[in-house]
Amino acid sequence: MKHILTFIVACALFAGISNAAEPLNTVCPVSGKPASPAITSNYSKTVAVCCNKCKAQFTATPKAYLANIIGAVTGQCPLSKKKADPSITVNYSRQVAFADAASKAAFDAAPDKHIKEVRQ
Repeated sequence: MKHILTFIVACALFAGISNAAEPLNTVCPVSGKPASPAITSNYSKTVAVCCNKCKAQFTATPKAYLANIIGAVTGQCPLSKKKADPSITVNYSRQVAFADAASKAAFDAAPDKHIKEVRQ
């Protein structure tokens, strides 16, 4: 039974959620102080892209396209700048740690403003 549960967990991790394996940041993106793994928030943004080629590019290195995702214009592919196909989407998501509750609240109020400051 233990081996079956281990296999199921491994499969779930392998299938994974985008960026799920990315470690928590150690510096708070709002205050610049050491981040606490006990104070976290989830950042997630989904946008439409123009084609499966752009989707594959994003999926291979999502963090490389973070600025494109944040600045996405509705109806425009953030990678190619062509017309987006609403049926083809990508999602950037990650868990973010903070130094204190006030920093978490500031992030939650304007996540696109602070997400670029998240470092390992």
